[in-house]
Amino acid sequence: MKIGNRSFSTRISLNILLVVAILFIISIAIVAVSSHRIIADEATRSAQNILDAKIAELERTLSNVEMTAQGVAWLAKDRIEDTSYLYEITHIVVESNPNVVGSAIAFEPDYFPDKHYFSPYSTENPKTHNVTTFQLGSDKYNYFQMEWFQNASSTGDCVWSDPYFDEGGGEMLMSTYSVPIVDDSGHVFAVLTADISLEWASDVVGQIRPYPRSQATLVSKTGKYVGSEHISELTNTDIFRTANLTENESIMDISRNMVDGKKGVSHYAYKGQVSFAVYGPLENGWSLSIICEYRDVLKRSTQMHLVLIIVALVGLLAMFIICYRIVRRLTRPVTELSVSAMNMAKGNFHAHIVDVDTNDEMRKLHDSFAYMQRSINDYIAQLKTTTALNERMEGELNVARNIQMSMLNKDFPHGSFSDSDGNTREYGVQAFLQPAKEVGGDLYDVWIRNDKLYFSVGDVSGKGVPAALYMAITRSALRFMVGLDISMGQVLRKVNDILSDGNTHNMFCTIFVGCIDLKTGEMEYCNGGHNPIVVMPPDAPAYFLKAKTNIAAGIFSGFDYQDERMTLAPGTKLLLYTDGVSEAETQNKEQFGDERLLAWANSVAQRGDCMEKELVEDLYDAVKAFTQGNEPNDDITIMAVRV
Repeated sequence: MKIGNRSFSTRISLNILLVVAILFIISIAIVAVSSHRIIADEATRSAQNILDAKIAELERTLSNVEMTAQGVAWLAKDRIEDTSYLYEITHIVVESNPNVVGSAIAFEPDYFPDKHYFSPYSTENPKTHNVTTFQLGSDKYNYFQMEWFQNASSTGDCVWSDPYFDEGGGEMLMSTYSVPIVDDSGHVFAVLTADISLEWASDVVGQIRPYPRSQATLVSKTGKYVGSEHISELTNTDIFRTANLTENESIMDISRNMVDGKKGVSHYAYKGQVSFAVYGPLENGWSLSIICEYRDVLKRSTQMHLVLIIVALVGLLAMFIICYRIVRRLTRPVTELSVSAMNMAKGNFHAHIVDVDTNDEMRKLHDSFAYMQRSINDYIAQLKTTTALNERMEGELNVARNIQMSMLNKDFPHGSFSDSDGNTREYGVQAFLQPAKEVGGDLYDVWIRNDKLYFSVGDVSGKGVPAALYMAITRSALRFMVGLDISMGQVLRKVNDILSDGNTHNMFCTIFVGCIDLKTGEMEYCNGGHNPIVVMPPDAPAYFLKAKTNIAAGIFSGFDYQDERMTLAPGTKLLLYTDGVSEAETQNKEQFGDERLLAWANSVAQRGDCMEKELVEDLYDAVKAFTQGNEPNDDITIMAVRV
């Protein structure tokens, strides 16, 4: 069964796949976020542990250098006058400590007579590892201006200098630990130094690489670079200048925290990459930091998620294929039933219905479909019989309608005559009947006999065939009685007796009959329970003709109908109608009514001379316009008489 260009089984399988895929995506998202967070936290803790371990390693080395320098300073103080021994001391410091690349004992100016500069100095050649000892001070090497000498001699404290290139001394990038030597009065008269190579510090820092793109940096307490993978490029700058180049406030905060000796973890984004930095201080005021990028940290996790997604997609495809085959097998009866339904839709109501051997909803659907097929076939058989009967009845009704309409006048009398005064007067009649059903119960009749114009309008109770039969009887009886040259009251009295005889169904007919003497203009009339006619004098407003109260014909026999007379002025028009006109309704159940009918008659009279045919057509159009297309609930009959 095709639904939306896809089979029913495909739609079900796709819906199952969609639900499972949504659950899978949600699960993967939760796992990814959780695992990334756990891995990121673990990476931060791991970097912090590495940082603490390297800080401890650096502090052990620096502590050994500091302890060696401080111990040798005491020895130098005891034998300060033995200058040859001072040279030996510096040699021992360098040779005994593998991390010390140079050592000096620098005296204040002119401490020894005739020696403005005096600084025994020993240094190790990094290639041959031979230790060379010489006197360092000279006009070219004014150690009095060196930071390592000034800070120690001015403060009297042991200090580490900022990194510098020792040109004329060790001829390398180094940092110097300075120990002041004071006399008994507390005056600093010499400074003993121990130099460490920045290449050693950079090697130690360069070994810190938790991830391929990780970076470690060791800076002094003023922000100078002490150890870095690119130490040679960073000698003449500091951490603040590097941070300013990035224009990243987070990196600036990290730089300030390191110089301030703080310990912590910071996260930041730079050039589209999110990274984190762990940093902590050394006891001598230096600070070590490790920077890692999250793309390295989460690389394995991302690869694992990618593999998981690929496996899941393959699983979803396999699940779709399996679900499709299972659903297709289960819904096969529906597909076959749809073929049967299509055959039935094309008119084959005896199409074969596939058998279903299961005892589930499919079986119920098969049974319902089979029951529907039997019901349709039974209904079609009944419908054929009913249709044949309806066609026969409709044909008979059409014949009855034709007979009924043929009974009504089609050639309406009109002409002129000379009255008793010798004046010529014109007359004319027009009538219209519209049944609410195939046949109706309204009637009208008009004829001229012995210079008299006879006319009548009637309305039989009920509708349809019974009313039409009653109407035919009434018309025949009425025309026969008029031929007896009796009064209009006597005519209705005899018609009433005929209709009442054997009237077991209690039907009746309201009727108005009139006779106008064309020579005198006198009208004799009798109203048998019918609507009052409208009189339209030539020079006066229209009005309803008041007549004596008489019952409708056919109710009971023996009633004495009273006729009346009146003289019509030349040009007078009479409007006769049935209640299909006055009781015509809109969809809101508002009726046309007598007041609206009378208002219409006066408006027509104001338009000037209007012929009888125009009166009938205009009134019918007014009724249709009022009902606004609402189906009529009663027959409509209109007759206009002009004399």
